[in-house]
Amino acid sequence: MIRNRGWERFIAFADQASATVVAEYLQRNDCPARVAPASPGLDLSPSVEVLVPGQLLHRARWIWAQADLSEGELVFLSTGRMPGDDNEQSSK
Repeated sequence: MIRNRGWERFIAFADQASATVVAEYLQRNDCPARVAPASPGLDLSPSVEVLVPGQLLHRARWIWAQADLSEGELVFLSTGRMPGDDNEQSSK
């Protein structure tokens, strides 16, 4: 039986957009994830965390380690658009 450990921090970012990209990537690979504000760090800069269920923390690490995302894929994950989509629409 897997013991429920609650949500644990997987990774933290300085901005919401980066955290959202990671959370969505994990979700698309069958690992529940959510974005939440984090406690300020030592330099008091705001940060955002990606949380995953504690019992899936190892799986999240494995999934993210296997990710080989290009800059275009990261843009797509964060915006839903492929790079260059704006140029194609404006030229039509």
